[in-house]
Amino acid sequence: MMPSTTKTFRSDPSSTKMQKELAHLICTMHSCWSKLLVEKELGNYAPSIWQVKLAAEAITINAANKTFAFKNAEFSFDVHLEEPHTSSMHALTAIPVSGKGTYTLDEKNQALKILDMVFTHY
Repeated sequence: MMPSTTKTFRSDPSSTKMQKELAHLICTMHSCWSKLLVEKELGNYAPSIWQVKLAAEAITINAANKTFAFKNAEFSFDVHLEEPHTSSMHALTAIPVSGKGTYTLDEKNQALKILDMVFTHY
């Protein structure tokens, strides 16, 4: 089951709460992070696992335009160093990633959803 890009609010969206919610949603945008791996062109050394860590404080929100930007997300993945891939030789690689995107809130300010996200630096 694919993680959702929607998060529910139970109270008024404060900047801190929205930063935390956006951090979670950004880290689980599998289609964007998978695309970044493809762009890295790792070939036969393609990773089998990856994860993203992003501090809520690294996100800035422009509520008027419903946009956000983030910096220094840690995108880590394993890279196989030997053939065949069943060997245990692999290395963990981590790169800092920055990006931006747009979001929406429903009419009751209860559901936050990322509409789009692009990477600006990696």
